[in-house]
Amino acid sequence: MIEKITKNKNNLGVPDLQPIDKISEKLEYYRSFFGKIQDLSDDEFEKLRLDISKFFTLKVGTHTNNPPKRLIRISNNNRILKSEGKKLSYLTDISQILAPPIKFCNFGRCNIPNQQVLYCATSVAGAYWETRPQNGDVITISHFELKPNTKVNTFIVKKEKSKNPKIKTELQKVYYLLEDFFLDIYSLRVSRNRPRDYLFSGQISSDQMFYPVVSDLNIEAILYPSVQRKKFGWNFAIRNDLILERYNLIGVETRFILDEYANLNPESEEVITDQIIGSFGTEAFDFEYGKILYDTEKANTAFELFRNLQTGNGKQIRFEDKGLPKNIMFNCTPTNFNKEKQKLVVNKKYGRNEKVNVVYQNGTRIDNIKFKKIKADIKNGKCKIVRY
Repeated sequence: MIEKITKNKNNLGVPDLQPIDKISEKLEYYRSFFGKIQDLSDDEFEKLRLDISKFFTLKVGTHTNNPPKRLIRISNNNRILKSEGKKLSYLTDISQILAPPIKFCNFGRCNIPNQQVLYCATSVAGAYWETRPQNGDVITISHFELKPNTKVNTFIVKKEKSKNPKIKTELQKVYYLLEDFFLDIYSLRVSRNRPRDYLFSGQISSDQMFYPVVSDLNIEAILYPSVQRKKFGWNFAIRNDLILERYNLIGVETRFILDEYANLNPESEEVITDQIIGSFGTEAFDFEYGKILYDTEKANTAFELFRNLQTGNGKQIRFEDKGLPKNIMFNCTPTNFNKEKQKLVVNKKYGRNEKVNVVYQNGTRIDNIKFKKIKADIKNGKCKIVRY
């Protein structure tokens, strides 16, 4: 079978297409792997991964520099704190609400292992559908807002096939073949215990967001329809090293999950679980030291109270007809907080031997490296310093 969609030696210039039937044959071959990739041997898997990366010299979707204005992310306190060997509590480090440490980054919808991609939804309901918190979970909901006059080069995956396409050229034929395939891979249902089945969308997304050559045209994020909500919502995957550069973190909230609602309509903007009527949150952050700031006394009291209500023997009864809110959030923002501390430190001067964390264009992350060793790479745009 053919190795690439196009014959162009360097994948530049006007696409010199392979025969349509050969392209179609290769796509059908790829489809035969859907839901089966996890079962391949390591050698078979790596061979397929490299083949995918080489084949898709054309990618079908639209582009925008105007991403969603608001993003929502849910972090599971139970899992995060357990992995850190800590007892269950509220999250206090900004790093805990971002992408996992790189050693825990496995295949995802839009990434391959060892690449930190932050997955968000464009609504609170969407974030619940994607993460599906369970009874007994404590979750943190993070709210991000696009900074004024900020652009993010975003690749948009279509929700539906083009209706009644008018095909006049060979390139258009290939476009619609690829459109079908991209719809399939970005809507493929994948079980948590079979992460390698994400290979097609993960590799294709990775090749765009972590393209090794530095360029202003490089894709920085991918907007794709929610599989869990049957395409009624949108998800947003952005490079973890860009999120706080392009978006303001404006608040976090800690909630205590009870039971999941049955047969909830995916079109609804209702969250999919019941939760303790009370929650607490903060709008204060110290970006220099990577901390989420609370009025500690209030936050400790609220956490203990709501956790006891969540795990106690009594059962919460809602009086929906009384018009009571489903959630009352208590503000635990420190009263003496100086908002000037929320500003990200930019253009900081580093000493030659000062240790920093950097992420390269291809996603490689190096922590605690002396500034002098990567100074030239930073100057040439090959990597950037990250704090979390």
